[in-house]
Amino acid sequence: MRLMFLGTAAAEGVPAVFCNCPTCLNAKAKGGRDVRTRSQILIDDDTLFDFPMDTYMHMLRYKLDLSAVKRVFITHSHMDHCYPQEFCMRGGPFAKNLAEEKVEVYGNSKVCDMFKSDTAREIRPAVQEGIDLKVLRPYDEITSGDMRIIALPASHTVGEECLVYYLERGGIGVLLMNDTGILDEAVYNRLAKMRVNVKLVALDCTYGALRHGAGRHMGLYDIVDQKSVMAQTGVITDDTVVIATHFSHNTDLDYDGISALAAKYDITVAYDGMIVDI
Repeated sequence: MRLMFLGTAAAEGVPAVFCNCPTCLNAKAKGGRDVRTRSQILIDDDTLFDFPMDTYMHMLRYKLDLSAVKRVFITHSHMDHCYPQEFCMRGGPFAKNLAEEKVEVYGNSKVCDMFKSDTAREIRPAVQEGIDLKVLRPYDEITSGDMRIIALPASHTVGEECLVYYLERGGIGVLLMNDTGILDEAVYNRLAKMRVNVKLVALDCTYGALRHGAGRHMGLYDIVDQKSVMAQTGVITDDTVVIATHFSHNTDLDYDGISALAAKYDITVAYDGMIVDI
């Protein structure tokens, strides 16, 4: 399984669109891995995890054929994870010679309702026929093609069943946890009972080198704690790759600084364009 981290930022991006804090000014000046677009992961060229407003730029930057994507998993309805208007272009006259006739889009009920309402004014019937919306709830387990999927409850927005996902192909699994705070140990216990094989876990690190504690996001030290809980419950092993992603500008460390700190805990810091083969 190959994962490409197309974007690794939180909602505002880094540098943030209107910000002049030291982190943002440094990112503008240095460029490279200190510049982060909104979070999105491409798996094996046929599966997308989240669909932010930066998807078009990701397609340009990495020369992607997004018409070949068979399925999209959306965590929740915030625009940096769910920007459905782009799907209005998935068909004539805006797109021709699609590699895949249909695409499956998965999300909670609010994501699916938002998808319908935000595309209603412009989507053409023929385009709509090629998009299969599917509602998932926490602990739903499904199969799509050769991929096994388990939806899990995120700790994020009150009033919405935000999700994180376990995705498995060929017996190899990844646990993708963008935009979530600390999960209860019961979630990991239940996941472990579902006979998963987590070879890679990517976790929210919105607050960088800071500890966020209880709330909607995590920082590096929260990831360290969650890593320990996942190991104790049997979700991960010593061989599991642990990655920090989904960074905001609310940290005083640049990419090099947080990477050096994370390395002490055997955690890899993601950057835009990073590819991981597992």
